Amino acid sequence: MLETPIQTPRCTLAKPTPTDKPALRRLFSNEQAREFLGGTQSDAVIEARCSSVVAATQVYHAVVYAGDTSNFLGLLTLGPYHDREYHEISYEFLPEHWGQGYAEESLKAFLPIAMENLKLMTILAETQLQNTRSIHLLQKLGMKKIRQLKRFGEQQGVYEFVV
Repeated sequence: MLETPIQTPRCTLAKPTPTDKPALRRLFSNEQAREFLGGTQSDAVIEARCSSVVAATQVYHAVVYAGDTSNFLGLLTLGPYHDREYHEISYEFLPEHWGQGYAEESLKAFLPIAMENLKLMTILAETQLQNTRSIHLLQKLGMKKIRQLKRFGEQQGVYEFVV
């Protein structure tokens, strides 16, 4: 989907390549970043996930860098939701970049392009109710909570973005 990078005032979003694997490993192994994503993972799981992100064709990923630098910020993912009827947007950023607006800025650029390319009218996002920062971000993006459920042993809020 991201054959050409997306530029925002402060970020570059690009299709992941094998050279992004070290940055992805850092993200996927960061305990603070994994707090609301099921906790830490084994090295084998992290390595498999890095390879999957780079090779994905049914799930769309965008690595996010600061400006046009090699300063890795995070990852955006758009793929099938659990019910396979809808698509879900998710995001993971390194903690040192939280609270600086990078996730909001990159998602505001990514969502319209993704929705147009895939002809989507609705995108979902799911987050733990304890993850108040993520909930605040989803609300800033205009997403509305449509239901609550228990998944992965935690209460989750499901949010919807409709064109």
